[in-house]
Amino acid sequence: MKNDENFIKIIFLFLGSLIVLSIVVLIISFRSGSEKDTVSVGAVFIGEPNDHGWNECHYHGIKKACLEQSCRFYPIMNIPEEKEPLKDAVSELAFKGCSCIFLTSYGYGDYMDSLAKQYPDIAFYSISGKGTEKNTVSYFARMYQVRYLAGIVAGATTKTNLLGYITSQPIPETIRSINAYTMGVRKANPSAKVLVSYVGSWNDSVKEGKVVKKMCDAGVDVFTHHQDAPYVIDVADDMGLYTTGYDFVYKDYSDCFLTAALINWDVLYEKVLSDYISGRADFSDNYWLGLADNAVSLYPYSDLVTEETKALVESEKKRINSWRDVFSGEIYDNEGYLRCDKDERINDHDLFNNMDWLVEGAEIYE
Repeated sequence: MKNDENFIKIIFLFLGSLIVLSIVVLIISFRSGSEKDTVSVGAVFIGEPNDHGWNECHYHGIKKACLEQSCRFYPIMNIPEEKEPLKDAVSELAFKGCSCIFLTSYGYGDYMDSLAKQYPDIAFYSISGKGTEKNTVSYFARMYQVRYLAGIVAGATTKTNLLGYITSQPIPETIRSINAYTMGVRKANPSAKVLVSYVGSWNDSVKEGKVVKKMCDAGVDVFTHHQDAPYVIDVADDMGLYTTGYDFVYKDYSDCFLTAALINWDVLYEKVLSDYISGRADFSDNYWLGLADNAVSLYPYSDLVTEETKALVESEKKRINSWRDVFSGEIYDNEGYLRCDKDERINDHDLFNNMDWLVEGAEIYE
């Protein structure tokens, strides 16, 4: 009888140990599976994550999206828009197990297809609009929408009817924004002109500062820019000139800083990465989010902006959110050619990839 009791105790002890062991194995398996399934996200940047501009916005936008989606984040900084440095950076990210890589500077797009062919199991996201391989997709914000609205503020404020727009190079991204800004300027002030200067670099404080001073001597009293860092705004604000910012505002300026056209990269990266993680990504289409998605917005107005100007901005914002986007209705270029008729709208493909002309009211400044 006693032997029977001991046998039963041994059986229960064995079963209890087996249950505990099973739970331990299950926990270890669950942890291993979770770690194995964690997505690694890579990103390549042309500059530093603390540049108070382009790179800083992208860095924090991707980092925040990765935290929200429980992804590992591997950034690589200071990679020029050249084939071999970019190839080496992508190779490093592939070695680290990244299944999704963001190429955050326009020039990287020139090498997107060759990289996508070399790494067919990696999803490549680029802001360039380039890439035809099945594992490539473009993403960007409709910055031109708020450039147009900022242009209204600038056009209503200028006293000399001359405004300066300083940027890097004539590519569809910059030309699209120049045109939208100029159209906004002339919506508020049909007599105004926008002088455009291409300095040939995304980041050159010396060149940009010199152009501000030269344009000021020519009578320009409102400035904006399209570079990685706000050197133009810093110099112009110190000179007591009016400005409208771009992409990111990192410090307080004087009241002459009228507003800024902002991209809300957090919104964009959260959408793109959550679609990828959940399997909703559509590599046959591009991401191009705008005002309706809260992906772009205007920075709070200076006290110098009038109520009348604010009302015009709100009216035009409502128009943009209807089918009549910025680039709709009768539009002439600066050589007098009709580019869009009164009942037309320039399609997204041409707007994103093919815009190579300046609108009426914009002219190159040498």
